Amino acid sequence: MHAILTFHHISQAAADAGRHAGLFVPPAEFRRHLAHLARMGYHAVSPLEYSHSLDEGHSRERQIWITFDDGLLDNYEVAFPALLEAGMTATFFVVTDRVLGGEPGYMTPAMLREMADAGMAIESHTRSHPRLARIDADQLKDEVLGSKARLEDALGLPVNSFCYPYGNFSPAVVDAVREAGYSLATSTIRGNRNSAEDRFTLKRVMVMPGRSDARFRYQLSPLYEWLHKRKNARRWKAEE
Repeated sequence: MHAILTFHHISQAAADAGRHAGLFVPPAEFRRHLAHLARMGYHAVSPLEYSHSLDEGHSRERQIWITFDDGLLDNYEVAFPALLEAGMTATFFVVTDRVLGGEPGYMTPAMLREMADAGMAIESHTRSHPRLARIDADQLKDEVLGSKARLEDALGLPVNSFCYPYGNFSPAVVDAVREAGYSLATSTIRGNRNSAEDRFTLKRVMVMPGRSDARFRYQLSPLYEWLHKRKNARRWKAEE
């Protein structure tokens, strides 16, 4: 299966962003990436379409799954209209207590419904964004299952995909996600090819600011996947 792209902010980095500056992709760069994907012949897919491709074991066409983490306000104000202009869809993994609780800087339920009506997918990124492998079983269930239930109740739509905060997971966390009824879960493991066995630890490509078209193409290439296999084996050994 082809790449899953990860974005957070679509805006200029805040002056106090510090070590988080890499999470801010300027709007013009984001639009350029979408145009480049279109020129390369990529078709943006939904979680359901991605899941079906995993089941089939291959892609019938050049597919890309565009994802956003956290539920930040600029996703609605900037990314959403850019996606519509480009004729593409994306998935927004939201921290449910923040978006449903009216926290400043995050999208609102009304925004999420508008985006869902336009073909975007709204999925879970837990209730409060903890490191899931570090909390007890009751908290884990509330973060994983509780976020799903709250989001489905608020939007009246099924929630089938999950995103691990900080990419932090363990076998117990993966089991909790599976038992909660999710069909897919994304990680921060680097890579751009997934198979059915990766369904609950899907690799993604983190898109950071300042990426040239050549660098972007490399991140979608088989070489990127090959180079990260050894790095991933070392980095994620303790987690798995």
